[in-house]
Amino acid sequence: MTLTRLPALLLVGCFLCNAQTAVPADPTLDTSGLPAYLRAIPQPAPEPWRKITEQQRFELFASLSLSPGAGLSALSGAALSQALNSPKEWTQGSKAYGKRVASSYGSSAVAYSITYATSAIFKEDNRYFRSKKDSFGERFGHVIISPYVAHSNSGATHFSASSFLGSAGGSAIPLLWSPRSWQGMSNVAVNYYLWYAGLAGTNLIREFLPDMIRSQRLKHDRKSLPPVPPKK
Repeated sequence: MTLTRLPALLLVGCFLCNAQTAVPADPTLDTSGLPAYLRAIPQPAPEPWRKITEQQRFELFASLSLSPGAGLSALSGAALSQALNSPKEWTQGSKAYGKRVASSYGSSAVAYSITYATSAIFKEDNRYFRSKKDSFGERFGHVIISPYVAHSNSGATHFSASSFLGSAGGSAIPLLWSPRSWQGMSNVAVNYYLWYAGLAGTNLIREFLPDMIRSQRLKHDRKSLPPVPPKK
């Protein structure tokens, strides 16, 4: 497989994997009959909280690593790097873009693979559960700390060691395949910020997805109503 074909293959593969992922049985997350884009958006964990199963643990990993969002994130990140000609050693062209896609996707895959493995060892549940608050500020604050919050087997929340290890590995390990201009602690920090922004951004969408579904459902239901006959 050549690097010039990697972007297309990555996106197709992510969509195929996403099609095989089970949809949680939560009526507030039901997207049947609604626009297709809502079905591709990452979903929060269904309420109420229940102890995570190993199948659900893998589904969480797949939603972050093998979903359309993961593919689009790698493609868009690589496009930005291509526009900035960063790293400069990879120059330009379709092969260079393939390298950037592989690097972007590889960084995320490393982070989420480490988190997946260590969460099984530490018995941590890193699924995102929506805030029970009403105000935007409180819900946004819930999102901001979410990358480092996990549930134990008893349901109590605590600092997520597995997420921390994943973020550290996903920030440092990519230096192994990065060229000289992408070495050093400053690039570790950049990789970390990208990991955090990606996960917190995904959780932000998860937090407000039910609101989006409810709004679209109301529009859908209004269109389904029979027309009101004119008054005589």
